[in-house]
Amino acid sequence: MAETCGEGAPGSEHMKFFILSQDMLRKTKVDQRIGKGWPDRPPLFEGKSDKKVQQNLKERCAKGAFRLPSVAAVWATSVVQAAHPHQPRKVADEIGTLAKVGAFDFAWGEVLKQTFPDESDETDSFAPHFGLKKEYMSSLVDSNHGGKKIPEAGVRSLTRVLCAVRHMHGIDYAPLIPDLAAIFLNFMPESYAYATLREMINESSRFFAVGKIEHYSVCRAFADVMKMLYPQTALEMEEIGALSPKGLDPIFRRFFTSLMRYEHVLRIMDLFTLEGMKVIFRFGVALIAMWKTELKVMHMKDAQSWWLTIKIFTYSASFEFGDLVKKAYGYHGSRLRKRIQFPRRRAIERIVKYNEEWAASHVSDRQSDTPAKPMGFVKGDIEIVLARPALVRSSLAGWLPLAYQATKLELLYSTNEHGRSLSQLYERCSRTKHTITLVEVLQTGATIGMFATHAWRVNPRIYGDGQCFLFRARPDPKCFKWRPANTGSIDDFENEALMEQFQVGREHYISMGGNKDGTSGLQINGALTKGESYPALGFDNEPLPGAGLHEFEIGTVEVYRLVREIDGKPVDGEDDLVW
Repeated sequence: MAETCGEGAPGSEHMKFFILSQDMLRKTKVDQRIGKGWPDRPPLFEGKSDKKVQQNLKERCAKGAFRLPSVAAVWATSVVQAAHPHQPRKVADEIGTLAKVGAFDFAWGEVLKQTFPDESDETDSFAPHFGLKKEYMSSLVDSNHGGKKIPEAGVRSLTRVLCAVRHMHGIDYAPLIPDLAAIFLNFMPESYAYATLREMINESSRFFAVGKIEHYSVCRAFADVMKMLYPQTALEMEEIGALSPKGLDPIFRRFFTSLMRYEHVLRIMDLFTLEGMKVIFRFGVALIAMWKTELKVMHMKDAQSWWLTIKIFTYSASFEFGDLVKKAYGYHGSRLRKRIQFPRRRAIERIVKYNEEWAASHVSDRQSDTPAKPMGFVKGDIEIVLARPALVRSSLAGWLPLAYQATKLELLYSTNEHGRSLSQLYERCSRTKHTITLVEVLQTGATIGMFATHAWRVNPRIYGDGQCFLFRARPDPKCFKWRPANTGSIDDFENEALMEQFQVGREHYISMGGNKDGTSGLQINGALTKGESYPALGFDNEPLPGAGLHEFEIGTVEVYRLVREIDGKPVDGEDDLVW
């Protein structure tokens, strides 16, 4: 049960306070004195806009102005806000209050029942490693989290959370998860640690790699960023294997826990919950840049020596974490100088996406060509038409991102039931981020569609991300996933806005993918009667209906959301932001 930041607050007023931090790993007492400038209830900061509030929080975290009682609430709300950027900040802030504790505890109890159906299942369980090496798991427990061995009770808490993540989300490979879980449990109850990880998984492209291919892609992207910013240092690191996926283990498997003092790792976590994977890139590059001159003259012979030397520097009495923050965010010394040309988050995502092909060729356990098990579907009052064929559902199961493959389909909208109205489609899909739209092509009988990662809505701006894809489900199933252009330049990566026309929602049409001539990879008109499909930049798709058919008449249109197989709940948490 979480504690509250307020004292002696009666009745409903008591429920407005932020929860206090709790150490579930070692059961040590956390200093509960509220620091100056930190509120004990929402809002965290006043501001003219949610963006300004977020910027204020980021600046406070970067300066180390954090206070322990607020950590659990701030981390949880920051992750929820990052995963649901279109929700008002006040909605995310409420997640960290005492009013939500009962819901979290109840939901966690249900998760444990699903994960451990029998008492012996928990007793005999072992913590899944998610691709983390055995020796790394041992050091995680023995010394990396606070310098002391985690006691048995703490190990059991960690095991419960990790088992629940694997069981509920079907994830086998995500090597950052064990260390992230341990850090969260240093300050959160199990229910909040699991819920925070769950939100990260649902927005995994922002926070960490899920799957071995994606992990290799991220590591390769980091190497590319190093080559852009510090080419000579990158060359030296490549020669000794320090920029290989294995060589980057201290950063992308261990979240700096084997490189830095624990209090400094926590400072990085403050920013990571706000900004995601970009923070790992920033601090990874900064650690190397701070001592690149000293490292160069030492003539390292292997990656282990390279990182061990950096660890010696970070543990030295002369190391100031504030200097590392300045380096990570483009500051040098005590004066503001020219910023490092560090790529933005979207640019990093594009570089990661581009490296998937290289990663697939370097990962030994690539996915089999065997057709995937067809996705299940929820039987309701509305008849399912386009998703009923097993071939369609099997293709979709193989194309979805790994984090969503243990899901089934639930119909949200159908022209057969709700009429041909784009406004009705928007309304019925407004609370669901991840959707699959299926479209019947009358001329050919084909079923085509698109996978969206943000809720469809009318918006003058483009939304979605690089996990969106176009497809033809039948006949001749084909998936067209987005890939950035191979430009090799940070400026080019950041200025190709046309490549990022993932989702476009207007009053009179929706579309995915774009071209210079205004055509789309798939566009549906407001009456849901006519569509068009042209090869789109980034997706490199053929006309989805096939046979060179660009413009077509539309029959049935259906939109589905994803629900978890294990409990039938939406992956996006329609009824509640977290649960």
